Amino acid sequence: MKTKSIHQLRVGVARTEITPPLQVGFLMSAVDKLWEPFKSVRLPLYAKVLLLAQGRRRVAMVTIDSLGISGKTIGGMGKFKSWVIAAAGRKIQADELVLTFTHSHSAPCTLLGTDLYRTAAYKKWMRLVAKRIGLAIKKALANLEPAELAVGIGQAPGLGIYRRFKTTKGIVLSHPRPPKREIISTKGPTDPAVHVLACRGMDGRLRALWVTATCHPVHEMCMDHVSPDYPGEMALWLQKRHPGIEVLFSNGAAGDINPTTVSGGPAKARAHGQALAKVVEKGLAKLRPISAGPLVLKRAIAKVPQRSTTTGKLLKEKLAIPLVGLRIGPAVWAMIPSEPFVEYGLRIKKNSRWPYTAVVGYTEDMIGYLPTERAFKEGGYELGPGARARVGRGTEKILTGAARKLMGRLGESREERGERRE
Repeated sequence: MKTKSIHQLRVGVARTEITPPLQVGFLMSAVDKLWEPFKSVRLPLYAKVLLLAQGRRRVAMVTIDSLGISGKTIGGMGKFKSWVIAAAGRKIQADELVLTFTHSHSAPCTLLGTDLYRTAAYKKWMRLVAKRIGLAIKKALANLEPAELAVGIGQAPGLGIYRRFKTTKGIVLSHPRPPKREIISTKGPTDPAVHVLACRGMDGRLRALWVTATCHPVHEMCMDHVSPDYPGEMALWLQKRHPGIEVLFSNGAAGDINPTTVSGGPAKARAHGQALAKVVEKGLAKLRPISAGPLVLKRAIAKVPQRSTTTGKLLKEKLAIPLVGLRIGPAVWAMIPSEPFVEYGLRIKKNSRWPYTAVVGYTEDMIGYLPTERAFKEGGYELGPGARARVGRGTEKILTGAARKLMGRLGESREERGERRE
């Protein structure tokens, strides 16, 4: 008897510019709830679409040059997605759409910590961003082509450092660097892995790269120009090497990972981005094909302890955390909202049964930091109180466990079962 063949994967790509008007400003201080308008644009911001299709299944992965959108600034992420879907002509469904953010700090302040979101300029720009993403999805759907996909993992040690320094005054951030006499230890985990998905046409032409790496884009933080920071510089370098491709970037579990310098300016962002790009370029010839497997997208909700943003005290009501799992053959992406600490990503990857597992942070809604149990004991900036510190103790175990279960649900598809029937 003939076996049922796996559906051919098809890929569509598009990008759209989302550079804001200068009055839609940048975050100056999360603690003091301050923002200021931009004065210039160094490099434009983009939203980029990677549209994956297999049979009737479709997944629209969108990476956005943004600090990350807090749903509460726009009436909920569901509302934002509805704007996107409407602009896409309703050719995509909400459960097929995944939004991730680069977390660039030289993009507008789209978080809840300031009052920028109350301005008319902010509201108008957010509607425009949603519309342009929707139109880009339509474009990606229109250029779907059969594709060959491959994945690999490079290493970029030294680009990110553990930013929670232990000092005689407690836990402080790596920048500004505390006096040497106060430092007890700067040691802590990092994740130097650079995950790469490459999409080629059937003629071998490279169409798109999706890169995931783990580090805060803060080289141009608190500077008065618009910029995508190092993710944008990485994309520019790769696009010069491979004209015509789209380069998407997703950040990993970077909540407690900084670059070696902060607010060092465009030159530092360029050096970081180009170093990362060279790791990607070096690994292209060693990628593993994955086109023969199924395309699967699953979602889950994990409920974690919630704290008051004003007092830091535990609340009775749990906080719902949305998780997303994507599988393409033997490769999976575990996607978590907001700012998970690097330990989350390392633990999820260690416990994964899949041969290729990438962990993406800053997905969908921005709800604040997701600290470890160790961090709750030590304290520090990320623990608040404030809008950045909403989750309570126990969150690490709950979320990493929920991610593991979600990846288990990405298992064998109906197509795979049919393939083995005689």
